[in-house]
Amino acid sequence: MPLPAPISTPPRRTRPRHVAGFTLIELMICISVIGVLSSVAYPAFSSTIATTRRSDALVALMKVQLQQERFRADHPSYGDLAQLGLAATSPARHYRIEMLEHTATGYAVHASAIGSQQRDATCRHLRLSVDGLNVVYASGATDAADNASSVNRRCWSL
Repeated sequence: MPLPAPISTPPRRTRPRHVAGFTLIELMICISVIGVLSSVAYPAFSSTIATTRRSDALVALMKVQLQQERFRADHPSYGDLAQLGLAATSPARHYRIEMLEHTATGYAVHASAIGSQQRDATCRHLRLSVDGLNVVYASGATDAADNASSVNRRCWSL
């Protein structure tokens, strides 16, 4: 009986090597996801920046209020910014500060946004008015500072 022929293994196929990297489709999907996330995140980020910069005006106006009371303790009337020794801009220079009026019984000081802070549409102008014991906080998109009370509270962080 003849011996069976030895079983030969089929020739080994070499697999094509997988190239490391990304395909064009994967790259496009990734870029589109980044675009969608950016379009959602940027407006929220801009709003947060505007709110944070608004605190610069609040600090400046509160500083004016404090200096006015110090000045009034030694003088018969309230003073202007020069008499108080204060600058016409807020500490971080996002707002211009101006004294609208000052008398023996009260004063009004106004902060208006300058530069990139002007994009803060609803709270572009902040005004602090003191008349005797009556303190009025006002805000608005224009010099009129005529925001509704809910928006006004948000502008002043009250």
